[in-house]
Amino acid sequence: MLAKERKIRALADRIGASVVPMAIVAHHCQTTRPDLTLRFVNDAHLNQTMAYLTACAFYGVLFDRNPVGLSQNKITDTRSLDTKHRDQDRDGGPLTRAFSDKDRTDLQRIAWEGIQKFKALKPAAE
Repeated sequence: MLAKERKIRALADRIGASVVPMAIVAHHCQTTRPDLTLRFVNDAHLNQTMAYLTACAFYGVLFDRNPVGLSQNKITDTRSLDTKHRDQDRDGGPLTRAFSDKDRTDLQRIAWEGIQKFKALKPAAE
């Protein structure tokens, strides 16, 4: 994974692009908080937790600010379990997920730490 991220870093540096390093952020989340599931169990699509983590990472990169302290603690999936259960996510839970203060803060912190790990990578030689 890091070899690919170094290549992405080199290209971003060369063209002046911003990168939201979700591979690093997601891996950091899985190693830091393995209890947080990032995919739906029933169909392996990304779940509300991964959506929130992604939103925090985008915030961190776009505004170059640590997302820790943002008050938003809910995210709603737009796809339901099936046509008979439009109020349930693909695992049968509620479409809207509210995060505890600990989970919200941890996801925000993990996103920022992942961004910092990406920034600290030495770009791959071209």
